[in-house]
Amino acid sequence: MATKIMLLGQVLHREVLKPRVLNVRVMQQVFDKQLNMFFPESKDYKVVEQEVKVNSGDIVRIEKLEEKLTVEVEHKVVEVVFPIGRTVDPITGRRCRGLHFIDEKTRQKESDRIAQANVPKNYSL
Repeated sequence: MATKIMLLGQVLHREVLKPRVLNVRVMQQVFDKQLNMFFPESKDYKVVEQEVKVNSGDIVRIEKLEEKLTVEVEHKVVEVVFPIGRTVDPITGRRCRGLHFIDEKTRQKESDRIAQANVPKNYSL
């Protein structure tokens, strides 16, 4: 039985002439024996978008196809792990922006305060 390799990568862009084909960049850790350290190396894959619809910047999980679609395309998008702009910490389940968590209660209070603000009629937004 063949092993299934799953890769996690970021969608770079779509092909111009083939809109169903995406370019996905996967970061892999490569071990350097002389320095005894791992270093990140990126590898780009041509991936076909079948059932799952994605946008540029999404973090997606890709798998190898049973048979190649074309000479270049041999992977498919399985799922969108993190849509762009809606990053959720997998351990805590809380939304985050960069390295900091978003406090939902404070965010809701601020949006309520802005909605109830008394704005003059001649004030242009």
